[in-house]
Amino acid sequence: MCSDVAISVKNLTKTYRIFGNPGDRIKQVLTFGRMRFHREFTAVRDVSFEIKAGETVGIIGRNGSGKSTMLQLICGILKSSSGTVDVNGRISALLELGAGFNPEFTGRENVFFQGAVMNIAKEEMERRFVEIEAFADIGEFIDQPVRTYSSGMFVRLAFAVATHVEPDILVVDEALAVGDLAFQIKCINHMQRLVDSGVALLLVSHNMYHVRRLCRRCIYLHNGTVYRDGNADDVANAYESELLQSISAVGQPNSQHSDFKFCSVEIEGGSHQSEPAWQSVAMSSPFAVDITYQLTAPAKSGLQIGVVIKTSNGTNVFGMTTQFDRIFAPDTPGSHVVRVTFEPNILLPGIYGISVSAFDAAYKDQLGFWDPATHFEIAPSSSFNKLHAIGNVSLPHRLEFLNK
Repeated sequence: MCSDVAISVKNLTKTYRIFGNPGDRIKQVLTFGRMRFHREFTAVRDVSFEIKAGETVGIIGRNGSGKSTMLQLICGILKSSSGTVDVNGRISALLELGAGFNPEFTGRENVFFQGAVMNIAKEEMERRFVEIEAFADIGEFIDQPVRTYSSGMFVRLAFAVATHVEPDILVVDEALAVGDLAFQIKCINHMQRLVDSGVALLLVSHNMYHVRRLCRRCIYLHNGTVYRDGNADDVANAYESELLQSISAVGQPNSQHSDFKFCSVEIEGGSHQSEPAWQSVAMSSPFAVDITYQLTAPAKSGLQIGVVIKTSNGTNVFGMTTQFDRIFAPDTPGSHVVRVTFEPNILLPGIYGISVSAFDAAYKDQLGFWDPATHFEIAPSSSFNKLHAIGNVSLPHRLEFLNK
């Protein structure tokens, strides 16, 4: 392997034997393998790539695509069915939560145990322990058995150890999702410093912001194979686009009362996209949501219509009812349309869903709901950079510099 190559993966395949029950495994052993009592599942199939020293690479893909299996093969935790993995340099990994920690050891004992596993002298680990303890910031729990730790404390200590042993290659598998936001930011900044110092990074994450910020290259796995491999931003964009197309299906309107039903929910102010089938609204452009419903009898206790805007992963961005604006929806028999206009439009680029509901005036009786009723896209402007804005909205603000 060339000296400038940190990781070389060639024709790597990992196949598992899946037995229906423990007895089937025994039967297969007793027949010396002549009879088959299992089925095979290939998690990684004929994968090849190289990662150079100092290169930063993200590995992305949907659940079950082979990401974690790939990292475990690279780290030597799993044995491949075929193919080879060559690693050049000290590799430090943060994989499954608490992996490699002895639950009966204290945090301090586990730090020195990890150092011994990595062939680092005790005297050297004593020097590094001060930085590790400070970074983990778990206080007196450093001298308590790790079985008493919360998931947050686990990941704090594990990350501190993995990143303070001067690795040549750092492998991180989604573990940071457990930590709180402040610790995630602390970890991202520390990984950036390691990357700047020449450490090769292999990062598995569902957070495309982390991938775009830390990685120059991205490998997109699909069904255990390399589906795309290239510039991190380009591959992340392709992944998000293909992922969001798969969630474009909407639900069915649900009527709790036979006299009421939702008929349609439409976005006005955008342009129709045939593939995927949703409306696209330009960033910062106003738009409206038209909600059509029908009553076959008067709503005797009044009527209010609610609308919720959600992110593609279901997080509520905004919700209101007509009563929020101190009005009630028409409650006479017939077809009616409620229009909610968003001007200004402060949503950041992304895919959003619309859910609607209907209640009586006192919120005692739900007449119907539709979740999700439709999806729409806020399309980025040509100058928009996903690394420059975080979240779902761009709140009106004023930026200025003050001299002191």
